Amino acid sequence: MSDPIYDERYARPGLYWGSKPTGLARDLVRIARSLPRRPRTLVDLGSGEGRDAIYFGRQGYRVLGVDISSVGVRKAEQRASRLGVNARFLVGDIRTYRLRAPVDVVFSSGVLNNLPRRIRAARFEHFKTSTVPGGINAMNADVPKPYIPPSTTNPHASPFRSGELLGYYGDWQILDSGQVEFVSHSGGVPHRKAMDVVIARRPEANA
Repeated sequence: MSDPIYDERYARPGLYWGSKPTGLARDLVRIARSLPRRPRTLVDLGSGEGRDAIYFGRQGYRVLGVDISSVGVRKAEQRASRLGVNARFLVGDIRTYRLRAPVDVVFSSGVLNNLPRRIRAARFEHFKTSTVPGGINAMNADVPKPYIPPSTTNPHASPFRSGELLGYYGDWQILDSGQVEFVSHSGGVPHRKAMDVVIARRPEANA
């Protein structure tokens, strides 16, 4: 299993998404430090070339990165090894991948738009039930804006409605949410994006 679109992107020299962790990754680490029990195990769905997964590994998390591109997985493994970061990676499709055991954090940045609308509810239910009580889901998803031209060339992608992402977490504690607009430099071509962001915590079992 692999995706030729992302294989081609990740086969290029350098890092398609850059080396700096996403704002969502940094916000998650900051928020997690204030929790009564700090999370330790994390799955990064759509880990790409490993920029966030490697960042989490450096922060002391036990990380598994999952990505549909075998080229991206191999690149992430090589980079983590070169940097001395303890992180594992495997090839998997966010549309079908099933977590084998509950983890403290399910994280996904810039990938959820690959979920077809017809399977989103079931996928989010799986992400939630695969999170331990008191654990966290940290997610973002592209949302359309009339003044921002669509920039994706991915035929699998479909935008989320504004507020849709938050709606999947109505029964969880919302630690952070909102909408961000920024300039992405992925692929070396600057372009504007808008994203909904949610960091939510599963209620404790005895709550």
